[in-house]
Amino acid sequence: MNQSLDEVKSFCKEFQHESNELYVGVAPQAVHIPYLIDNCSMNIGSQNCSEHIKGAFTGELGPSFLKELGVSFSLIGHSERRSLFKETTHTCIKKIENAHLNDLLAVYCIGETLQEFEAAKTKDVLKTQLLPLLDNDFSNNKEKIVIAYEPVWAIGTGKVPTLEIISEVTSFIHETCLQHKQDYSVLYGGSVKPTNVKDISQIDTVQGVLVGGASLKADSFMSLCSAF
Repeated sequence: MNQSLDEVKSFCKEFQHESNELYVGVAPQAVHIPYLIDNCSMNIGSQNCSEHIKGAFTGELGPSFLKELGVSFSLIGHSERRSLFKETTHTCIKKIENAHLNDLLAVYCIGETLQEFEAAKTKDVLKTQLLPLLDNDFSNNKEKIVIAYEPVWAIGTGKVPTLEIISEVTSFIHETCLQHKQDYSVLYGGSVKPTNVKDISQIDTVQGVLVGGASLKADSFMSLCSAF
């Protein structure tokens, strides 16, 4: 929950980046989605969407209604949704199904906590989060799902895994998908900044980045985009 409407307006005025080859998007607070769709020349996403299509689910964001607004993508399963709001992987898969039905790109976030990382359980945790997705097999429309690897211990902390760790883990994600005859683009997220994005972007198994705080200012975000 960042950015006042005035800050959003300033961002839109300052942000300038055009590329037919790069998918650029922001996922603002839901209340700012309509303004950004009308005033910012990039893909606009939602930070969440519901596992329900419609009905008496107060406070939820129905995927069909997001699509009506002009939303292009939705984050699903972000670590804060999992930890603070107790979303399960089962719930996340339902959300992906609904995003899929409504032609929204689903950015499926997976990752391990610091405790799990230190216990060398990263791959076990990721497999638990990945296999329910792969069991559903969305490969007929694989362009509508992106997997975002976000180690929870690196989000907003300034701690960044080494390039070797990022490469190893994203390779594991690709290999796990290929074992199920599926393949999805993989993003890396977690304290991505203009100072490290170039190195991260050169890892073969990383197809893009999911950015938090460094996306709040137009000049910082433009620097990130330029790195690709």
